[in-house]
Amino acid sequence: MIEDYRRQLHEAGFAAVEVIDTGADLNAYAKVKNQGGCCPPATSLPVVESGCCSTATADDTLHARLLDLLTRYNVNDFAASVRVFAVKP
Repeated sequence: MIEDYRRQLHEAGFAAVEVIDTGADLNAYAKVKNQGGCCPPATSLPVVESGCCSTATADDTLHARLLDLLTRYNVNDFAASVRVFAVKP
């Protein structure tokens, strides 16, 4: 798959394309407790609520479903964490 991304970037006109697999364990996201998506854990500092961190919403359901998938499957078999470097001439 990484080779497909590299090829598609070349076809889109990018040069000096590098797609580097970081080797990160994507299953680690299943081990994060009391934290949803973009939201850091609660702190004692007063913070203005905004964005996805403001209240319990449908995002809670999304995060619960994602956690369920991450605990049932080895997501490293289906996805990779990569860094993409390319130059658009």
